[in-house]
Amino acid sequence: MDIGICTWVRILPTKPQPLVDAYREFFELGILAEELGYDEIWLSEHHFAEDAWNPSQFPLLAALAARTQRIRLGTFVLLLPLHNPIRVAEDAATLDIISNGRADLACGGAAMEVECRGFGVDGTDSFGRSYEALSVIEKCFKEEDFTHHGKYFNFEDVRMTTKPLQKPGIPIYMAALGPQSLERAAKRGYNQCSAFHTPIWGKYGEMQRQLGRPRDSYRIVSGPLFVHVAESREKAWDESEEGIHWSMNFYPRRGPNRNYPTTGVPSAMPPVGQLRHKSENTAYGLTPAVGTPDDVLRIMSTYRDEDVDELVPTFHFPGMNFEHVKRSMRLFAKEVMPEIRKWGRSAGKR
Repeated sequence: MDIGICTWVRILPTKPQPLVDAYREFFELGILAEELGYDEIWLSEHHFAEDAWNPSQFPLLAALAARTQRIRLGTFVLLLPLHNPIRVAEDAATLDIISNGRADLACGGAAMEVECRGFGVDGTDSFGRSYEALSVIEKCFKEEDFTHHGKYFNFEDVRMTTKPLQKPGIPIYMAALGPQSLERAAKRGYNQCSAFHTPIWGKYGEMQRQLGRPRDSYRIVSGPLFVHVAESREKAWDESEEGIHWSMNFYPRRGPNRNYPTTGVPSAMPPVGQLRHKSENTAYGLTPAVGTPDDVLRIMSTYRDEDVDELVPTFHFPGMNFEHVKRSMRLFAKEVMPEIRKWGRSAGKR
């Protein structure tokens, strides 16, 4: 089992922090993750958020690429309806070159209503717009020249001069949560990300088998799994509860979001101070793995036999003391990661 890290740059509004410090922590986290043996850094994206959630992934990942040698670097997820697909293809190819072929492109087919309005995009077009954009991106990766006339995009005589190092292109992952998106992603042969964030994620593998594709021809990656490790359970919750609570309340607090799974946060989530006692099924429909290494391993053992190639814990929650974050990453790498690497299946292709 591969083990990545899904992260973000965010500030807890009740604990103001200079953005320059928050971004510095991201780079420090990425460098430490490589040193500790994690396989990938996945960076998310949101816009206009009160916690300053990082809106731009490629500059951050490119800067981290220049500071690292081995760890893979992926978007998780790129909110594709908000982006020009040619710009995405060029930025992703540039990242792949800078990183010497370590880039992954994980996309989401929807964005929050406030984000769609801000970018002047009709949210009801998100699904069709995203899959048409992916068709354009694949042309950018694989063809020297192309013309595209579609429902949402029209490009005439495009010549792509910057190609990714990975052939035939950068691996594409889709955060397919609904049946229509799962079917479309499977038919196109994309990898799957955000597994566990929808109760029907297992249908993706069934669809691939029906299409005659061997299991090692595609990868499945879990959605972010909230994790914090400390010497005792109480200490772990003391250090992380406020940040985990804020993270779990982000989507309900901001209103409708077509990409939020039906297994999401309950409407009456316990307040800070009580969440630790009632944390079952509160993070994307999953239980936060918070406590000692043994506690974390026990909670995460739920995923032991799942048909996934990579688990992606999230360690850095808004407002957390960064020294606590780094200690948690080290404890996980030393005492939890070796056991998890034995789980599940051998990793599929890159």
